[in-house]
Amino acid sequence: MAENRKILLYRIDEQAKNVIFVVTEDDPELWGNISEDMQTVLSFDEVFRDITEFRNGFLDYEQLTDELIGTINGRGAVFREILERFDDNRLNSFNFFTRYYSDTLRDIFLSARADIDKAGAFFNTRALKKSTEYVNEVFNNIREVMRDDWNFDFNSESDMKAFRLSFDKIIIRGNDRNDIYTVADTALVNFFYDFSFSIHSKKLYVCSCKYCGKVFLGKKNAVCCDGEECQAAYQHDKKNEKRRAKSKDTYNEHMTKLTTYLSQHTSGLKATVQEDMRYVNKFKSRNAEFKARMKAEIDRCQAENIIPGDEQTALLKKLEAEIVVYQSQIEAEWRAEQGKKK
Repeated sequence: MAENRKILLYRIDEQAKNVIFVVTEDDPELWGNISEDMQTVLSFDEVFRDITEFRNGFLDYEQLTDELIGTINGRGAVFREILERFDDNRLNSFNFFTRYYSDTLRDIFLSARADIDKAGAFFNTRALKKSTEYVNEVFNNIREVMRDDWNFDFNSESDMKAFRLSFDKIIIRGNDRNDIYTVADTALVNFFYDFSFSIHSKKLYVCSCKYCGKVFLGKKNAVCCDGEECQAAYQHDKKNEKRRAKSKDTYNEHMTKLTTYLSQHTSGLKATVQEDMRYVNKFKSRNAEFKARMKAEIDRCQAENIIPGDEQTALLKKLEAEIVVYQSQIEAEWRAEQGKKK
């Protein structure tokens, strides 16, 4: 690596499902001073969405970059006009990969243009070709990476493919730190493969959120991303689904009816005794007994693989009759107490 040129470091945290990026210089004296404000931390979902967005818009990005490359050795005014458009595209984007690639290419563009401006009229054809050759080489590498679906085959079901990539590691130790960063190559192909490997090792798949419509990385067939509002809606739907499933459960149908009956008569009793909780709680104290008797019958049906029928309906009617009698007894006790007070 050339001395003191900008490099991108990355560290993939599979536990937290995020990636830490650091843009720094190729200078060991700087690496120990990497602080949190120098880090860009993106979740797996954010990385995946930015990659997808950048690739989907790559044709426009490619056209603008090709225009800029074509004017490196042309008139300065034309070069600056296209560079301004290139900068607008770069600065107006919140996409990490758009910013990274644009910053990298911009440095190379300006360096090549500076060589041309410095040489002026004495710049010969051979030197001119050499000054733009590296620019083309770098962008052609990026172009090749972006067009090869293998680099983004996060849920690979295809044939096996073997090859070798070279990359460097930077280890930062001391002051309670033991960080290992990987040095990204210019086209980021080593990062894309590392990221893909992490997704495979976490057994994550590309999914679509039914609430916000965004793609995200989740367990197979997952339907909800990690967004706060989406999660709230998902949990609400799950509760409703469980409630609906329970209400449709043949075995629990009679228990549901019994619970509803107890609730209704508790409310009726509360009104009669003017919310005197001594009598309300006395009535409630037998709720568990009524439910236990119904549950025992349901358990018997499930154990014997019998669909609940007339016997369970008869038991429900019997329990309802007992509830009415018990409610009447408690109401009578309350009225007797009220009579004594007079």
